[in-house]
Amino acid sequence: MSQTNASDRAHLLGQGSGCALGEVRELTCLAPKDHGQLAEVLGEARRRSFSVLPIGAGSQLAWCRPDAIDDPANAPIPISLMHMAGVLEQIPGEGTVTAQAGTPWCDLAQAVEQSGECLPADLAGATTSTLGGILAAGRSGPNRLRHGPLRHHVLGMQVMLSDGTLAKSGGRLVKNVTGFDLHRLYTGSRGTLAIILEASLRLKALPEREWSFSMPVADCASGFTKALEIQQAMPRLHWLVLTRTQSGVRLQGGLAGRASQVRSDQERVLRALGGTPESFDGQAPTERKRLGEEGAENRHAWEIGSPLTHCAELLGILEAQLPTETKLWVDCGAGRILVGPAGDATVTEKPSWAETIGAEATSLRPLCVHRHLHAQWTGSNPSPTQTNWQQRLTCGLDPAGIFSMTLDPGKAPA
Repeated sequence: MSQTNASDRAHLLGQGSGCALGEVRELTCLAPKDHGQLAEVLGEARRRSFSVLPIGAGSQLAWCRPDAIDDPANAPIPISLMHMAGVLEQIPGEGTVTAQAGTPWCDLAQAVEQSGECLPADLAGATTSTLGGILAAGRSGPNRLRHGPLRHHVLGMQVMLSDGTLAKSGGRLVKNVTGFDLHRLYTGSRGTLAIILEASLRLKALPEREWSFSMPVADCASGFTKALEIQQAMPRLHWLVLTRTQSGVRLQGGLAGRASQVRSDQERVLRALGGTPESFDGQAPTERKRLGEEGAENRHAWEIGSPLTHCAELLGILEAQLPTETKLWVDCGAGRILVGPAGDATVTEKPSWAETIGAEATSLRPLCVHRHLHAQWTGSNPSPTQTNWQQRLTCGLDPAGIFSMTLDPGKAPA
């Protein structure tokens, strides 16, 4: 690797490819204007043996690709698709939309709302995230409880491989999706396999009415047990979140859909709660968005995954070891626990509870922590199966290794 930093290497790639430079999150990046210029950038990167990283608005780099921002000497060169944005196709009533990767998520949401439809995921940071960045990061919102993860609603993609080849997977409409679901492989790949250029998503109908509730619970363990009871009583819940702050632990959830159905389901939820929760009607969308923003990855230090049947026990173990000021945010539909930092300082050390929780959870990975902790966390030897798959994917999709990722979050070392 050259001793020059990523900014200097970006200038060299810009000069060699004729691509303009831009700035995203104080990072100097290449900003190609079209597919042809992007292919030129990748060709120049291969000739110079420079590693590159496709990014959107850069809002998820701190937890998704910390190697891009914390190590200038070895960081990959960012390639922003900010100029490759816009809705390509949306036919009202068809229930699908196709847009370029650089399209802001909030702009996409506004575009589809005009035809009485909505995107299949409620996501935090919608004003600072792009379609391509969200898909590459593999994000999903709390409403996956009702609709499933976002990757299940990706109908097709167009990507550019490391050699500049354009490749398509799936289609733009539900009825013409064919072939292998490679777009689901690209979703969550964090820019290590290909550059997402455009994607087609399945849409949902805008709900006629929303309703949500919020009620205090004794602790996270008992709150999650109650959450499972509510899910069993009302499978049509759209979202269900458990939060712990200094002011206490609360169980919060919501319904959305036809007005008559929401009224009927609301009664069943209230019976399952067995108490008198705070209820929201007109303010339900605001509460949903607020809770979603609180569950943004860039507000937390750790992410823990657990089966739903084991999550209450795991939360009990975790609560007993965490300082009282540490925040918790739990997606009760996915068994996903986000642990906030105890203070404002960047987390630089492995937490005392890591080994205990790591042995109990299905996954434990760092989010917004110091880069060296990311490196320490992923420094253990991966399994032979994981290594085999990584090598096969890299050789098949990126033989030059220009999308190589040195920090691949995974299961914590024992």
